[in-house]
Amino acid sequence: MSENNIKFLLGIDGGGTKTEFLLTDLNERKIKQIILDSSNPINRGIENSELVLRLGISKICEDLNYNEISVFAGISGGSSKNIKSEIYRFLGEFGFGSYANGSDTDSTLEVALKGENGVAVIMGTGIAAFSQSDTERHRIGGWGYMIDKGGSGFHLGSDALNSAFEFLDGRGGSQLILSLIENKLGKKLEDSLSEIYSGAAAYVASFAPVIFDAFKQGDVEAERILDLNSREAAKIITAARSFLKNNEKTVICGGLCKQKDVLKPLLLKYIEEDYPLIFCDQPTVNGAVSLAKANIIGGEINA
Repeated sequence: MSENNIKFLLGIDGGGTKTEFLLTDLNERKIKQIILDSSNPINRGIENSELVLRLGISKICEDLNYNEISVFAGISGGSSKNIKSEIYRFLGEFGFGSYANGSDTDSTLEVALKGENGVAVIMGTGIAAFSQSDTERHRIGGWGYMIDKGGSGFHLGSDALNSAFEFLDGRGGSQLILSLIENKLGKKLEDSLSEIYSGAAAYVASFAPVIFDAFKQGDVEAERILDLNSREAAKIITAARSFLKNNEKTVICGGLCKQKDVLKPLLLKYIEEDYPLIFCDQPTVNGAVSLAKANIIGGEINA
């Protein structure tokens, strides 16, 4: 389809916690935006993932001609060959003027590096770093909450819950962290086990802000937890930078960017080299919109 037939861009960013849909004009000016539950097919299954995507697409594209829309869907877990081909087939059902898909990593690299060399670090529900050096791309971490050891929203939330239960047991922990968690829950922690386990990684990650709140109140246990997780994140960043040829920038993306003032000095404490460390608070979905535009400028990138 000719670029002249496309009037709208649709970016879809499916992370571990939420799926964001952003519709714009060809100049990437926002028209409509909605947020739904996670569409990660590895955690939720491909059928549930497609249900979320179908609902979001139908809502945001309501009253529009699909053949006038170029879409890019960057989905967490979407780089697996089987999943990637299935989502591509799924997108083909709608009759979009142009469409492509990949991982949320593609969207992150686009919004963080804008085609330049460097390292993009995702610190959200999970943690992963991607180095880009000309045509080479390397991933460090991002193997999931059961394998990665720290530096993510999940690990901070898990450490918060662990500290609270330790205090309940008389094994140490932090009374302040327990109090903050129970305020969030609106009930006793020991009465919330079913919610914690049924909520999985995304729900556990929702307790990460408790650690930052406790840290800002001078809690020693929160300081220990943040120090530990920052050290693990710094290991990932250092490994990712080892693939670069020059001293290009490192950009931190994801939900934990909101805590830049706390995280930056802690990360620099464990990073020995002197290089730019930038926090990018631009939504990842903006990168997906830019890739949707790339579909019609350079041809489908996923065909």
